[in-house]
Amino acid sequence: MTWTATDRKQSLWLAGITGVVFSLLVFVVALTIRPVPIAIAPAPLPAAIAVDADGVQHFGGWHRDEEAIAANLDPVVTLHFDRTPAGQVVRGDEDVFLWRAVRQAAARAPPWYPNIDQASVGYCVGAGFKHGVDVAQAVQILGGKPAEFKPVSAEVIYAFSRVEIGGGKIRGDGSVGAWAAKALQLKGVLAMEPHGRFDLSENSPALAREWGRTGVPDELEPTAAKHVVKSAALVKTWADVKKSIQQGYPVPVCSNVGFEGVRDRDGFIKARGTWNHCMVLIGVRSGAREGAFCLNSWGDKTHTGPVWPADAPVAGFWIDAATVGRMVAQGDSFALSDVVGFPSRTLPEFLIQAEHPLAW
Repeated sequence: MTWTATDRKQSLWLAGITGVVFSLLVFVVALTIRPVPIAIAPAPLPAAIAVDADGVQHFGGWHRDEEAIAANLDPVVTLHFDRTPAGQVVRGDEDVFLWRAVRQAAARAPPWYPNIDQASVGYCVGAGFKHGVDVAQAVQILGGKPAEFKPVSAEVIYAFSRVEIGGGKIRGDGSVGAWAAKALQLKGVLAMEPHGRFDLSENSPALAREWGRTGVPDELEPTAAKHVVKSAALVKTWADVKKSIQQGYPVPVCSNVGFEGVRDRDGFIKARGTWNHCMVLIGVRSGAREGAFCLNSWGDKTHTGPVWPADAPVAGFWIDAATVGRMVAQGDSFALSDVVGFPSRTLPEFLIQAEHPLAW
C-alpha cells in the first residue's frame, strides 16, 4: 500500500485529535478524584492511674529512657550509692522518719507538710525530686547548717529536666529520673516564692506543663544556679535505700510498680498494677514489716486508711522492703545529698517587734 501526502496529513490530524481528547479525559478524571488526607494521630492521652475522694484524676509521668538507664547503670558515668562512703558504712536497724526534720526546720506541727498535688498533669518527676530536696535541706538545717528552710518549686525542676537536660524530646507530659538528678546538680532549684515577675509561691500544674514545653525562663536561671544539689547517687537495692535514709538522704524513686489505694492497719499498701510514676522515699522501718515510707504527689485525699506512726504525712504510705528493691532495681532512682540552700539572716533590730510594743 502506497501512502500519499494526503494520507499522511490525515493520519497526523487524527493523532492530534486523539491526543487532545485523551488529555481532556485525564483532566476531567483528575477533577473528580479528591485526594484522601493523611490522618496524623495526636499524642496519646495517658490513662489516669488513681482518683481521689473528690473525683480528681491523678497521673504518673515517669518515662523509662533506655539510654539514660544504661548510663545510670555504668559506674564510670554515674555515681553509685554503694560506692560512696555513706553506702559502705555499716548501719543497724534503727527506724528513721525524715518528714519530722521538715516540720522541725519549718517550725510547723503535724499534720502540716509541704507536699504538692500534681493533679492531672504528668510532672511527678518534678514533684518527687522537689519533695526530696525539701527533706535534704531540712536535714542539713537540723545538722547545724545556718540556712532558712524554703520548700522548692517542682515546676522548675520538671522544666529543667525535660528541656534544658532532656532536650525536649518527650512528646506530651513526663520526664526521666536521671534528667532530674542532673538538673538539680547542673541547673539548681528555686524556692516557692516570688521571683521578679514570676510568683512560684503556689504549686501550679498548668505552669509545670507550660514550662515543660518552653523551659525555665532565662532570667530565673542565675538565681537557680545558686542553689544546686551537690551530688546524686544511683540506688539499686533495698540495702542502698535503707542506708541512705538512715543517714538523712532522701530517695526519689522512679519505677512502673503500682499500688492499691488503701493503707492497711500498719500503713502499708500492697503493690499491684502499673504506675509509670515518681515518688520519694523519706522513712524506713525495721522489725516484722521492714519497709520504706513513700510520699506521693497526689494530694491528701488519694490514699486512705490508717497512718503509722500517727504523724506520718497522709499523702504517703509504707512499701515493703522487697517491693522497694524491685522499684529501685529499674535503674532510675537517686539518693540526694546536700543542697546549697538559703542562708539564714538576722534581721536588723528595727524590723523585730519588741516583746512589749511601745505605746505611742
